[in-house]
Amino acid sequence: MNKLIVTFTLILLASVSVAQHRGVQEPTPYRFTTEPAIGIKAMSMDVQLSNLLQYNIHKKIALISHSAISFGTPLSKMEDIVQNYNYALLQKFGIGTSLYTKHTMNTFSFLAGIKYYAYSGTLNNVHLPEQITTKSSGTTSDFGIMYNLKMVRKKYFMSTRLYMPLKDGLAGIGENATIEIGIGIKLK
Repeated sequence: MNKLIVTFTLILLASVSVAQHRGVQEPTPYRFTTEPAIGIKAMSMDVQLSNLLQYNIHKKIALISHSAISFGTPLSKMEDIVQNYNYALLQKFGIGTSLYTKHTMNTFSFLAGIKYYAYSGTLNNVHLPEQITTKSSGTTSDFGIMYNLKMVRKKYFMSTRLYMPLKDGLAGIGENATIEIGIGIKLK
C-alpha cells in the first residue's frame, strides 16, 4: 500500500513539475470526451470495465461521470468454495481540474457516487452432507480521488486513470484502488 501512495505522489509531482517547467502549452481543448477503458483493482486483481465522460466547462474545470462494472476473480485459494458470481456496479460524478503540456492533459478530480455489489458462493465439502450457498448484495456510497493522464494527438487519444477511494481510509485505498487504461474519443 505504501508503494501505491509513493507511486501516486511521484506521478503527481512529476506532472506538476513538467507542466510548470514547460509553461502552459495547451493542446487543442476538448469540450466533451468519452473514454472507455479496462482496468484492474490493485490488490485483488478484479477486472473492471469502465467509461468516463468528461465535459470541460472551462479550460481548467471539468464535470466528470465515471461508470464501471467490476467482476471479481474466483477464490482459487479456497478449494471448497465455488464462486457463483461476484460483481459490482459503480456510478460516480465529480468535478476536476486539468494541467496541460504540449501533448498531455493531467486531470485531477474528486468523485462521489454509489456502488451496488453482489456475491454468491457455494461451500462444497465432502465432509458435509449438503452444499451450503450464501448470497450477499447491497448498496453503499463511494467517493475518492482520480488522476487521469491523456496523451493527446487528434480526435483519438490514450487515456490512463488511477482511482483511489477515500471512504475506508488507507485500508480502502489498498483494497479498492483501480488502475485503468483505454482509448479516448473527442465528441465535441
